[in-house]
Amino acid sequence: MHSKIPLTIIIADYATQTSIKDCHENVRNWSPRKIIVSNNPNNFKEELLEHGAAELVYCDSKSIYQLWKKGIKQSKTQWNLLITSNEVVTGRLKNHIEHQINSGSDVEQLFKVRKKIIFLRKVLKYPLVWHDEFPSSLIFIPDLKKFTLKPGVYKTNLYLEGEIVHFGKCSLSESVTEVLRLADIQAEKLFQSPENKNLVALFFKSLWKSGLEFFVNLVLKKGFREGYEGVVFSLLSSTVPLFSLLRYYEKYFREGKIIANNLGKIQNILILKLGGAGDVVLATPIIRNFKKLLPRAKIHVLVLNGVESLLNNNPYIDSLTTINFDAKVQEIKKISSMLKSRKIDLAVNFQATNFSCKVLDSLSSRWKINRSYYYRDQNTDVLVGFTDTYRSVIERDLDVLRSIGLTPVGKNTELFLEKNEVEWAQQFFSANSLSRENKTVMIHPCSSLKIRSWGIDNFAHLCRKLISEVNCQIIVNCSSIELETIQPIKRLVPEVCLFSGSLRELLSMVNESDLFIGNDSGPSQVSVALDIPTITINGPSTSSLYRDPDLVRGKHYTFNKEVHCRDLFHTQCMSKKDPTTNHPVCDSMICLDFSVDEVAAKALELLK
Repeated sequence: MHSKIPLTIIIADYATQTSIKDCHENVRNWSPRKIIVSNNPNNFKEELLEHGAAELVYCDSKSIYQLWKKGIKQSKTQWNLLITSNEVVTGRLKNHIEHQINSGSDVEQLFKVRKKIIFLRKVLKYPLVWHDEFPSSLIFIPDLKKFTLKPGVYKTNLYLEGEIVHFGKCSLSESVTEVLRLADIQAEKLFQSPENKNLVALFFKSLWKSGLEFFVNLVLKKGFREGYEGVVFSLLSSTVPLFSLLRYYEKYFREGKIIANNLGKIQNILILKLGGAGDVVLATPIIRNFKKLLPRAKIHVLVLNGVESLLNNNPYIDSLTTINFDAKVQEIKKISSMLKSRKIDLAVNFQATNFSCKVLDSLSSRWKINRSYYYRDQNTDVLVGFTDTYRSVIERDLDVLRSIGLTPVGKNTELFLEKNEVEWAQQFFSANSLSRENKTVMIHPCSSLKIRSWGIDNFAHLCRKLISEVNCQIIVNCSSIELETIQPIKRLVPEVCLFSGSLRELLSMVNESDLFIGNDSGPSQVSVALDIPTITINGPSTSSLYRDPDLVRGKHYTFNKEVHCRDLFHTQCMSKKDPTTNHPVCDSMICLDFSVDEVAAKALELLK
């Protein structure tokens, strides 16, 4: 992909100020020019004009089509991408847009774009979209002064590969506002049309259209398979006779008001965090918050077997249970039966994978919350939902508290060491001739996925450079099965000390170090939680998701390259996989294009 292509991105801004910033952030490093056309003068903020990143145009119209049309008049390129301020362009779509542009065209053309719809904070499986006056699309206009494309002529046009993530309305009230906006546009069209304005005829015609729209969305477009969201969308797309009742349902059920009104009755809370080591570390703020905000409730935690030791000594946990990642039905039933005796009032799944959802479904609990970061929240009493793209995992977890009427108090991660564990690490230093007088840098060079690895050779040369420039001592951490992988480091820098131990021993070693350097993985989360200066080399992940900007700053630094092919759903990364391992493969790895010199320079800065 190239940042300079003959394309103008025209963003119709009719939503909130937050969404326009989110949308602009996604395309900031892609395409030379962006035009934001807004009907809200309050959205004209100076930060969007920084370095000429975007041109802002005001248009007093509720019509998205009119906003785009005004933007096209300001365009200087024949190719224009029309999107709205609540849409995020995925990496794969960007790639195919460039391919289409490079293919060239001589006649006026429009290429439609498929959408991943997020409606009422839930990712929909089926494309339930409002009756558009004009679609988000890529268009080619030979003569910008003679733009003739009209609403309605695009129905038979082809789709581009890839998709746009469309952030629909988050609540019923906002959705009703959108219905009213569309109604205003249709009313204006009716006023301008030569159609018979007989009110009785219009009433029956509108009634027939309402029923047809409801049937198409609910049945033909399979809205009924989306459950609540599909029914609500089908109703709202046609009429709003049940708005008061639906709003009541949203307020007292979907938004957690019933739980909020019964917080005093909650005596046992179960937290499910069925992820890796880093995920468990990121769960420590929510564990602490639940205990401090509901001090009379007992906190029970369920994690995967192998990572439970990270929560040893945690003063906020009353019981800790483990489950195997590949647990069969019998094991799930056994654990469910054991937890039943604890009379769980509230069970919260903070990593809504297929497996964890299956475990949650088997549990007996008065209320259940299924918290997903960006996939489908299913079978949940409270839909916390998917909102802002770049918010951190910790903030998304704390949204569970907010949804049931609790205000979070602090969000730092934390791990707890005992005195004997600290002494063990000190003995390791002595046994391996590691001096407390010299600076100690722990390196974690391995990663479970190749696309997240900066490279063993880079880490080897980094070790060599740090030793030669500041005479520090290097400890290289890896698992027993990764010892062969890190041999290039040992061959180039034989004086490094190799460490391969348990998770608790790793905590002790990190705690005794002056600096930790590693890939985007669990050990880097451990280091931040222990408040040891940390350098993380981030790859394809959205950095702000796993490293909260309020916490990972100052002595905790992330090497993160803003690349246009990155998106929250990893659409570009997942487009190619190794047939043997089924792991994603990337041929360019531009997100990890950091030199040894720049990483070393930051390490020296933190060490000093």
